[in-house]
Amino acid sequence: MKPASRTKRNPRPLGRMRQTCRSKKGFTLLEVLIAIVILSIGVLGYMAVQFQSVSSRAFAKTLDTAMTTGITNLEELRTLDFAQMGGDGIEYFDKITGQVAAETDYDEGMAYKAEWSVADWSHVSSNPNCFINEMKSLNVVVRWKEKGMDYSSAFFTFERGRKKGDVS
Repeated sequence: MKPASRTKRNPRPLGRMRQTCRSKKGFTLLEVLIAIVILSIGVLGYMAVQFQSVSSRAFAKTLDTAMTTGITNLEELRTLDFAQMGGDGIEYFDKITGQVAAETDYDEGMAYKAEWSVADWSHVSSNPNCFINEMKSLNVVVRWKEKGMDYSSAFFTFERGRKKGDVS
């Protein structure tokens, strides 16, 4: 006699299920379309990131060139003789070559506009022991246009007339 827990069960009718499974030989059209849509969304997202990356790289290059233009102008002002420093001015530089450009090139977004000014601080104090009387401030602002937007970068420093070691 066999134990009660081992009763024989009726097997399921697998014959019909096996025929149904065997008749499926591939994917349905709907499954293929859904897979293509999901893949397309992923590829489009990746492409959008790549386009943004290229755009950001181009802007970074433009910004770097603008900064170099501003620093160069500031350093050119610092090389002038202290007595000759004064006034203000505007210069235009081509974005690609760095050569002198026209105002129309700036208006079209093809050039940088460098505005510089020198301020004399000698009138600030009448105290002869105060070195602020011998100082001038140099200010350079570089402006440019890109994709319909106006951008600018400013540079500022002080220059002292009588430096350590100067003979008066």
